[in-house]
Amino acid sequence: MFDLVIVTAANRAQAAGYRAQLRGRRGFLVIPDPGDRRVGSLGATVNALKLLARRGAARGRVLVCHSGGDAKRTPAYSAMGKAFVPMPDGRPMLDHIVEAMDALPQAPGVVVCCGDVVPRLDPALVRFAAKGVTGVAYPDGPWQARRHGVYVSKAGKGTAPRRVEDFLQKPAVSRGKFLVDTGIMYIDWPTAEKMRALPVAGDIYDEFPRLLLGGFAPFAVAVAPSCEFFHIGSSRELLKLLGRWGRKGELTLVDGVEAKVESLGGDNIVTNVPASYGPVKLAKGECLTSIPVGKSGWRHLRYRIDDSFKEDGLWERHRLGELMPRVDHARLLALRRRANGAPAVRVTAPVRIDLAGGWSDTPPICEIEGGAVLAAAVRLDGKRPIKVTVSPRRDRLVKVVSRDLGKSRVLRSAREVADHSDPGDWCCLVKAALAVTGFRFGSAGLDIVISADLPKGSGMGTSSILGAATIAALLQATEVGFVRGGEIDVDRVGALTLALEREMRTGGGWEDQFAGMTPGVKMMRSRSGAEQRVAVEPVAIPPKAMRELMRRSLLFFTGQKRMARNVLRRVLGFYAENPHGFAKILVGALKANAEKAAGALRRGDLDAFAACVNSYWRDKRLLDAGSTNEKVDDIVDLIRDRAAAVTLTGAGGGGFMYVLAKSPADARGIRMTLERNPPSPDSRVYAFAVDDAGMRFE
Repeated sequence: MFDLVIVTAANRAQAAGYRAQLRGRRGFLVIPDPGDRRVGSLGATVNALKLLARRGAARGRVLVCHSGGDAKRTPAYSAMGKAFVPMPDGRPMLDHIVEAMDALPQAPGVVVCCGDVVPRLDPALVRFAAKGVTGVAYPDGPWQARRHGVYVSKAGKGTAPRRVEDFLQKPAVSRGKFLVDTGIMYIDWPTAEKMRALPVAGDIYDEFPRLLLGGFAPFAVAVAPSCEFFHIGSSRELLKLLGRWGRKGELTLVDGVEAKVESLGGDNIVTNVPASYGPVKLAKGECLTSIPVGKSGWRHLRYRIDDSFKEDGLWERHRLGELMPRVDHARLLALRRRANGAPAVRVTAPVRIDLAGGWSDTPPICEIEGGAVLAAAVRLDGKRPIKVTVSPRRDRLVKVVSRDLGKSRVLRSAREVADHSDPGDWCCLVKAALAVTGFRFGSAGLDIVISADLPKGSGMGTSSILGAATIAALLQATEVGFVRGGEIDVDRVGALTLALEREMRTGGGWEDQFAGMTPGVKMMRSRSGAEQRVAVEPVAIPPKAMRELMRRSLLFFTGQKRMARNVLRRVLGFYAENPHGFAKILVGALKANAEKAAGALRRGDLDAFAACVNSYWRDKRLLDAGSTNEKVDDIVDLIRDRAAAVTLTGAGGGGFMYVLAKSPADARGIRMTLERNPPSPDSRVYAFAVDDAGMRFE
């Protein structure tokens, strides 16, 4: 997660518009070019770095998203800015850009990107150099090379960054493969500090590479195997990417329109039109956008779908350059809210790694003895895997969509919602969430979209965290009223998630939801009693030890899928029988070991931590032999010589495996061994990082 996202603007008027659209969003800063004149992308970057230094904020991870263009070729959204074009999920393009950049390596420094394109590449295969500047490129043919910057470098091995030998702008080439620039650039903080002395002018993709090649700082390029771009370069492309097909085969885009749309002939874009305009009637290829000027005026701009407004001089002919600084963004946003309805509530969350103490959080064990669990909230491949969106419908039905399963269902009665006791029903979790949050069917219509972007049966707390995220989104939508932002009520959502699991008859404890809702590595404890109150204490790991821990840690999906409730039922049965008092002794050992593991991490003693993880894995197998199986044991045997500690991240039986190697070199060796000997087609090593935000509204 970035500590700060900087959005650059061409002037103060454009910056004011961006700020209006980002109002209430934490972690964003809009910086206009100085003197209300364009200074180029390098100049805007230098200007931002100077401002950060003056504020004492030149640290952590910072994203600079260059958004100072006029969006001349897409007049439908010129008043808003191309970075704020609404994507199919209703969120602005800027959100998708930030997510894509956040998935890149989590190195402290500055990442620079373009605000009008979403790059789609595999972040797990991108590495930044330890020093200086790293560009990001991908191999492509001459057609793309002639239109972009091209890195020149000798072939490298694996994903290691390569030293840049030259940088070409739109070379006249006709054949071969070239390292085409993606527009992404990483700058470490020592280089960023040097850049503050540069003039506030120039292009970061032209002058800056020449400066780097001249010895200003080390210059490398990370090469992704492939990259696709979501880029809107014209009205025609805008319509193709975001338009909808009508019943008569016409393609149209209608967004933010309060006026009545009577007839569209096809190839139409209609945006931000107030009711005062009157009925909208457009022939094929005609487009319309309205621009609020001053306190009450409107400028209605009609144009053709293939008008460019840049090369054909229409921008100047319509005097749009003079008009844009006078846009009343408050009126524009108010119109869009009225026309498009309430905003969607969106919740995202990490998953969790259970490091020690699991099962002590499960009723009735925790109700009798209290629980103590050490866990970490993590992102996978740079992403927060859990996503839930709740938005209003005009009817009184509830539509549920699962993005990862590719399924959808419309719930048409209270009886359907009440039928939520079959965990084999993919819709069961959402129906149970509706029940525990007190939703009354028929009181409102809802669109609920859920997604868990990781393998099923993963052992990463997925279902409980997804349930908690669904509950949080429903509470925000139905009680607060579709208001974005705010804080998650961790205690309330956690308690309701336990209720949800009882409704679904899946069992389970409190670890998963609290581990996913709260950031970082932490100890979670509860006292005995029917009402479980969970106290979460962050575990502060010394920075040097944390770096070493992450260099030695791997997360491997075994390919063995399991259902946690089956393991938990056997554990709870064993605890109830408590032969010779052994089960209660083991639970006490689980809790004590979790406290010991947390203490080892606070001291930075990774050897002691490894011993605790191994003890945990041993005790889990003693509580239930089904915690492991032959295939899991085969994986452990394969890496035993290089591993300091191994455990499964969930109840057991399969899912993800956490491995702490004896050294960073051993971690690399284990990765190679697992990649060469995958136990199943789905098995692979996942890049992961500790999440520092927890569950949140976006």
